[in-house]
Amino acid sequence: MSNNLFEAVLNPTWKTLSNEMKEVVIQNVLRHFVNPILEVTKITPVSYHFGGIKTDTFEIVIDGIEYVFVPGQKKCILGWDRGLSGLSGLDCSEERQELRYALKRYCNQQLTSSLLTEEGFLNQDFSHIRLTTEYIDEKINRSTSPLREVNIPALLVEKKPQYVGMKYIGQYNVVSGQLMSHENQTDNLLERIHSLLVPEGQNHYFLQDYPTVARKAPLLIQQNHLNPDIFNCYVDDAISYSDVKREVERHGFGLLNEDEWEYCCGASCRRLFKWGNQLKRQFFQQNISPLWKENMFGLTIANAEFGSELIDDVSVTKGGWLEETHKAPIINLLPLSSYYRGEGIEDKEKELTPGYYCVRKVMRVDSNG
Repeated sequence: MSNNLFEAVLNPTWKTLSNEMKEVVIQNVLRHFVNPILEVTKITPVSYHFGGIKTDTFEIVIDGIEYVFVPGQKKCILGWDRGLSGLSGLDCSEERQELRYALKRYCNQQLTSSLLTEEGFLNQDFSHIRLTTEYIDEKINRSTSPLREVNIPALLVEKKPQYVGMKYIGQYNVVSGQLMSHENQTDNLLERIHSLLVPEGQNHYFLQDYPTVARKAPLLIQQNHLNPDIFNCYVDDAISYSDVKREVERHGFGLLNEDEWEYCCGASCRRLFKWGNQLKRQFFQQNISPLWKENMFGLTIANAEFGSELIDDVSVTKGGWLEETHKAPIINLLPLSSYYRGEGIEDKEKELTPGYYCVRKVMRVDSNG
């Protein structure tokens, strides 16, 4: 295959191509790298702006799943060893109490690790610790990957991760009281969904504020961001890391490695988070917060509604659930850092906690692909 193609899918060459030439390149990528048994149904040119970075790329639907083309880049600097450097002293102190209480409210309303496991916070409470500059500096560096220079190939990346160990069974409409996917519908299931939406002893829907998310094993329901009368419904379907990996690798896909994940998250920018190093007052307001937005590549990655993401390395996970464990907001938000390292998987064959992890598919566009 021509070396010109492999050069064209890398920045800075990709940025210099005309829109027409970019489309030719994408067609060649799909022709040579996507398994012909998979159906490509849509190719859409898109532009994303996030954190001061703009990317002109393509969204591609393959077998009903949305992917984004992420241009590759050589000599990317990834990892973090700067501790507090470049961060706001106020964000790193205990003075940002409005953010701390906003996080408390978020954890009470949204999906968290403790809700999925139906027990108290998995993370230990460190709110009693005196947060010195030295403690925070060390905590940030210990929680992030080491500084390094790497080459990243061009990638076709699934836009949004999927919950691991949870089977999607359809959308529940609170107005009709029915699942839109009738094949999964039973009276018992509808009754269980109803009990999650309406607390015991409350008999009327009228003017009721429904929970954003509710969990009672084996059922999880999550309110649709676009329509509050619709809830996405899942049931437990536990699976091991090894089985997840085998399923992902069907038809030529794979898992992101740590370098690729960090690049896809923050585009190799020298800042702790994909949006920058500052924390805004309205950080937990969904309509304006970066915690729920697609990033500069159009990816939902290290976002608030998902937990630890599985990668092609069992020793670490990337991203993670938000829990209110420290008084300093910057530490509580570290799981959303582009360079954060979560705990790995101890046993590849053991079934994972349903919904605690997430996973996405990737296809590499390089000479080894």
